[in-house]
Amino acid sequence: MNFLCLFSIFISMPDIESNSIYNELLNKVNYYSGNDIKNISLKYLYQKFNLTNSDLILNKKLEWNSKVKRSFYDDLDKINNGVPIQYITNSQFFYDENFYVDNNVLIPRPETEELVSHIIKRERDNKKKNILDIGTGSGCIAITLYKHLNAHVFGIDLSKGAIKIANTNNRLVDNKVRFISESIEEYTPETKFDVIVSSPPYIYSEDKNKVESNVLNYEPHEALFVSKDPLYFYKKILKFSRRYLNQNGNIYFEINDKYESELELLFSELECKFIKDIYGKKRFLFVSIT
Repeated sequence: MNFLCLFSIFISMPDIESNSIYNELLNKVNYYSGNDIKNISLKYLYQKFNLTNSDLILNKKLEWNSKVKRSFYDDLDKINNGVPIQYITNSQFFYDENFYVDNNVLIPRPETEELVSHIIKRERDNKKKNILDIGTGSGCIAITLYKHLNAHVFGIDLSKGAIKIANTNNRLVDNKVRFISESIEEYTPETKFDVIVSSPPYIYSEDKNKVESNVLNYEPHEALFVSKDPLYFYKKILKFSRRYLNQNGNIYFEINDKYESELELLFSELECKFIKDIYGKKRFLFVSIT
């Protein structure tokens, strides 16, 4: 094919004004209501097409061939079936990176960003540390801590699907984090740790009816719910820490504030502190082993 033919194909490729796509979303999205329609539409446009609010003001044009169009309407169907935008676009921004996600892992939450921010502020010094992320999921916690702290970082998860996603995201740090498919009950590391962090399943299975339907329908239940004892994983991590956490080491938990008193009793022999999130809920528990 000569240059003139290639040029003619290029200039004849169809395009579309970004506001046309935006308006189509506003008119066709029906799973959400009110301002949520606008917010979901803007989030989708940014994560799918990298369109910002400024691009919409300028009415930036996008390539709009049959493949892109078909993908868009497939995505629109998924949106109207309640599939989270992050799973549709396979992306979620966390702290300072865009992470790959699918329904093998929980979607990273702003509250978890808060937890990571607290850890970075408390653990930033010149000492090289060993850090373990228990229930690593997408790897967002482990990878972010590796980027911002002087540390060897490990992440474990029972789910092989989650470890696959975590290793996909490991490219963000040149595969420097070591991800291992293992349960906390069976994990026997060769090293001790200075920091252990975990956002374990902490929603009691009997409270499923209180969870948003698109979370309940699409996010992995094994990463959300605990069936018998709401403190099961906190007890297992405490037992693990007594053996594998170094002297003066720290444990950082994300918690369900419903079980604050039970957690306080569980860690009563240790130095512990509950921390509120930006919404005023006691979301985090910091424990020190001295």
